[in-house]
Amino acid sequence: MASFHIPSLTTRLPFPSARSCVYHAFASSSKRTIATWSPPRPIRFESRQYRQPQEGIIHIRLSVRYISSGIRKPHDLPPDQKASYDRLRPIVDTFEAPIDWAVAYGSGVMKQAQTKPGDPPSLTDLLLSTSSPVEFHSINLRQNPSHYPLHARLIGAKGVAHIQETWGAGVWYVTDVKINNTSVKYGVISTAALIEDLTQWKTFYISGRLHKPTLPLVSPSSPRTESASPSSSSTSMSSSVLGEALETNRKSALATALLLCPERFEEDYLWEKIAGLSYSGDPRMSIPGGENPEKVRNIVRGSGAREGFREMYGSYLPQRGVMWAGPDATEKSGWHWQDGWKGDGEALLYQPTSAAYQVELFKSLPSRLRQSVLAHYLNDASRELDQDSEKAVISSRIQDPQFRSTISEELRKIIHKPALRQSIKGLFTAGFTKSFWYALAKIRKWLNGRGKK
Repeated sequence: MASFHIPSLTTRLPFPSARSCVYHAFASSSKRTIATWSPPRPIRFESRQYRQPQEGIIHIRLSVRYISSGIRKPHDLPPDQKASYDRLRPIVDTFEAPIDWAVAYGSGVMKQAQTKPGDPPSLTDLLLSTSSPVEFHSINLRQNPSHYPLHARLIGAKGVAHIQETWGAGVWYVTDVKINNTSVKYGVISTAALIEDLTQWKTFYISGRLHKPTLPLVSPSSPRTESASPSSSSTSMSSSVLGEALETNRKSALATALLLCPERFEEDYLWEKIAGLSYSGDPRMSIPGGENPEKVRNIVRGSGAREGFREMYGSYLPQRGVMWAGPDATEKSGWHWQDGWKGDGEALLYQPTSAAYQVELFKSLPSRLRQSVLAHYLNDASRELDQDSEKAVISSRIQDPQFRSTISEELRKIIHKPALRQSIKGLFTAGFTKSFWYALAKIRKWLNGRGKK
């Protein structure tokens, strides 16, 4: 049991640090409250006093937040990413709304090549997943009303959540807001929709962004907000499923990229294939102001990016039979972890070319892409095949010179429509004024990229 006086703004309890929780306490005219709770670790209480709703009762909102000694930081981050984590993790903790998982991504965190000291700073991009979009927006509208344009505030949390879930790629983006003196763009997606996109590539909008190195802020194994109710077990289960879905997404990206690679290729060529998957059908890549045309190359050659790709995919390469190519064009040297990585992205890698190997890669593709490729060859999108029939069709087509381009084309089709709708939805979610300035900044980047080609 822990006792504290309401006038005290901060009270330390003798437990190690606990996950974020929110409690409501009631104070009588005696100004004293007794709280009973048994967390496993030391916590800090922050209290806020609200308007007295009725005589004799004061509502106090108590937020149990992380303290620095208890935050579970990712291991072995480079110094610049450690600094980014220490700067960005507190931003996530400012949200009172429930968050299951969060990452920072993009050029605001992972510096790209050809970035000059005098270039304007990029927005810091965050992705947040929540088990309940309605609850998230309900709380966030109260806490951060300025993050929403007027029309979004008028339709309320249910309306915002409905538009988020049914339009575009299932994400609600808040653009160019200041949190802790940092300019932030954050996207909110339901955890269920995130898992579906990671495992099936339903829209490929968020899953594609997670093929590249990101900075984890809240891992799926330790959600920032944990309920004290019986539903906490279901939260833990979704976290486990989300962790598996993130790994499935990485394996799918590697299998797709290897199908698009020749027998021998440079290491950086593989990372460019993986990084470029999500941009292949994105309409922003083909219109002025959409994206820098050199974006994929700049991502891979950015500071620390190669090490990030190696960490993400290195353990899967031996499982896929990928080896270092020997000095002779016909020689393969084998993959030995004790040898470490070779060179700075220019070393040659080798993959098998047998039909059986490529069929196995194809079987590892997400269901949406696999079915689209099969429908292309069968000329029947509604026809479903069992595993043996699917294997027979792909085995007969795998050596087709157009097979790789077919995979690329079907992937573009998956991406294009959700990405286009999401871009249109951005006008609504950000408001027209912010959208104008955001588009103007993109046009400048696009022109800079065109000038460097």
